[in-house]
Amino acid sequence: MKIGGGVKCNDCADSSKGEKEATVIAWIWTRTVKCPNPACGCETPLAHSFALSSKKGNEFYVEPLVENGSVSFQVKPGKEARPGTISRKGAKCVVCDSPISLDYVREEGKARRLNARLMAIVAEGPRGRVYLAPDERHVEAAQVPKPEKWVPQGNLPEKALGFSVQLYGNSEYRDLFSNRQLTALTTFSELVVEIQDEIKKDAIAAGMDDDNVSLNEDGRGAYAYAQAVGVYLAFLVDKLADYHSSNCSWHVVRETIRNTFGRPAMPFVWDYAEANPFSNSAGCFGSMLTWVTKVLPNFPLDSLPGRVRQQNATEEINLSDIMISTDPPYYDNIGYADLSDFFYVWLRQLLQNVYPEEFRAPLVPKREELIADPGRFDGKQKEARKFFEDGMLEAFKKMRAAACDDVPVTVYYAFKQSEMELDATDAKKSSPGWETMLTAVLRAGFAITGTWPMQTELANRTRGLASNALASSIVLVCRKRPDDAPVCSRRDFVKALRRELPDALEKLKQGNLAPVDLAQSAIGPGMAIFSRYSQVLDANGEATTVRGALQIINRELDAFLNGQNDDIDSLSRFCVELYDQNGFDEVPFGDADLLARAKNVSVAELSERGALYAKKGVVRLLKRHEIEIYGPYNGVVWSLTQRLARALEQDGVAGCVKVVAQVGGASAENARALAYRLYALADDKGWTQEACAYNNLVVDWPKIQALASQNSEETGRSERSLFDGVDGVDD
Repeated sequence: MKIGGGVKCNDCADSSKGEKEATVIAWIWTRTVKCPNPACGCETPLAHSFALSSKKGNEFYVEPLVENGSVSFQVKPGKEARPGTISRKGAKCVVCDSPISLDYVREEGKARRLNARLMAIVAEGPRGRVYLAPDERHVEAAQVPKPEKWVPQGNLPEKALGFSVQLYGNSEYRDLFSNRQLTALTTFSELVVEIQDEIKKDAIAAGMDDDNVSLNEDGRGAYAYAQAVGVYLAFLVDKLADYHSSNCSWHVVRETIRNTFGRPAMPFVWDYAEANPFSNSAGCFGSMLTWVTKVLPNFPLDSLPGRVRQQNATEEINLSDIMISTDPPYYDNIGYADLSDFFYVWLRQLLQNVYPEEFRAPLVPKREELIADPGRFDGKQKEARKFFEDGMLEAFKKMRAAACDDVPVTVYYAFKQSEMELDATDAKKSSPGWETMLTAVLRAGFAITGTWPMQTELANRTRGLASNALASSIVLVCRKRPDDAPVCSRRDFVKALRRELPDALEKLKQGNLAPVDLAQSAIGPGMAIFSRYSQVLDANGEATTVRGALQIINRELDAFLNGQNDDIDSLSRFCVELYDQNGFDEVPFGDADLLARAKNVSVAELSERGALYAKKGVVRLLKRHEIEIYGPYNGVVWSLTQRLARALEQDGVAGCVKVVAQVGGASAENARALAYRLYALADDKGWTQEACAYNNLVVDWPKIQALASQNSEETGRSERSLFDGVDGVDD
């Protein structure tokens, strides 16, 4: 099997020995398409980005070179010199600059006319990653035929949540891998089957029974032992598949392979990264083996074996007085079954003889999967929603019947409320995911008694890095609602919210809950009030729906965050209002002056204090990069919040600590409190980068506090030591 794992590398040379051999850890490829311009017709790259590394001090990028109508690639140090050639709007030819529509690219893909070109090679040097131009030897090494014995079988879904690979000509799961990747993975698969005979012989030699009772039949002899080892090796191959598809990409910040499922979706990757399984980097065989084996020492070998049973949650559970903790499906957010087929097609080949019943079907079953996928209902959204709602209600009814009375049912949910749809009836936002799940919980007879935010999401996951995604799962704590629960009016419900919700939210903030999670967590105490009643009736005697309750809770959350402005200076309140209305955009002086007078402040004073730009008849808030981070404090909490957010972006936690040391802890705490409000404003308007800046400031606040306190103590000790041994100075 040709891999081409070595490369000549001048970076690996010392002054006496010249160039050395370095191990390639990745090959970076770009899709290509023939330019539709008849006067051009070149094979043009479809690269989403030409950047290779954005790591400070080791920036590299690919420069496409055009000569005589053909394209070659050169690797250069520095920041990316030109943008990629394709986006959601379409592509552009690097030779003639002609626009290329996505429709054309898709048609070419379906006609099997999309190709791939090697753009760069990544090697492991003694001083870090080394980026090199394509080498013909490595191009030739990748030109291998498709395996003849076996490749993964199974058709991709015509339509599925989060899938777009089918649009570009991928119709089967084997299409998601290059020929070289298929060769490597199928070879590993064959070795897993072959090595089980050797494992059985070794087990017999070690004294295990020589029988032929299968693991699936509760075997305990050498045959079952060999199969068990084969199961773990099958997991290893599955993990390799995740890092060895043509849907992997190169992470330019961390300088490593990003696996196929950096998020639960199957998008089409334009410039993909091919890992080297025989290196010592991400995606290698050794790394995958470590991930699989590191769990083994944690098995409870000295206790009773656990029992696992797979069952449809909407059917009778046939259990009683049990503790239930569940993470239900997220409405139309993730197509679990379609995504799992990517792994299933490999496992089936490896484990069909061990577990024939479990791997009987060519692909995993999908008909009963509880998600709201319109693609399974001929595109009908209403039918998909009804299927989900009915299934969730039945599932929670079964849980209520099985749950014990003295232990709460806990429900994990990481579906973000702002991932919402517009309600045409009242032009207000609502979250179908939260609404349908909560409706099922309440209709099944549960009351929500609390909220536990739990930090369950990886900070380095693709979505978390690229968007303002949740950092926590919200655990709803539920108990059985009494059958004689009272009825209340909508007015009394609102009164109870205003009386109880602020204290609950204040406790969440004191726990340093990230602003991105605050709206989620507010659902718990809000719905705890709503769900303690059998019904909440409006003035017309109609029952308030969960959607209506969520909208009321969100309004009270906004009122709470607005109320936080009362604790800051009037100049900052003006800045917040101007930010809410215009962001950092310019406004006519007259408009700004009118708002300032209403807030009893002066535009001139704000300009003098360095919070505003006010010249030539226009006014705007100074952007973070325009404010002196470590300058004197102007007494405006708004400006301090911007300084802290900028210091965190530029110099990390240490930069924030430096600012806190200058202004004092009390002022800094006011800035942290304001960050919650600014996050809510930015998130509501879809200003993702802005929202992330304030969210990150709150998330890192414990680190800032700890380091500031440590520095303060060290400073105090240092000052006291100056007086040690000096006569006449009190201890």
